[in-house]
Amino acid sequence: MPSKSKAQQHLMAAAEHGATFPMARKIRSALSPQQMHDFAATRTKSLPVHVGKAHPHKNLGKYLHPKKGR
Repeated sequence: MPSKSKAQQHLMAAAEHGATFPMARKIRSALSPQQMHDFAATRTKSLPVHVGKAHPHKNLGKYLHPKKGR
């Protein structure tokens, strides 16, 4: 699976090469070495620096707080 941004590609490359910060350790425990390599090997030429902030918890408002009268 290719990376979706340059930031994700750099994070996966750092995790693959043994970085010790918390996110890298979490990634190493969740993904196989082959999966990390697939993300890290993505070419960054056409990737955006970051992907937009479309976190799932920001999209739950309409489900958690339905409009009154329905």
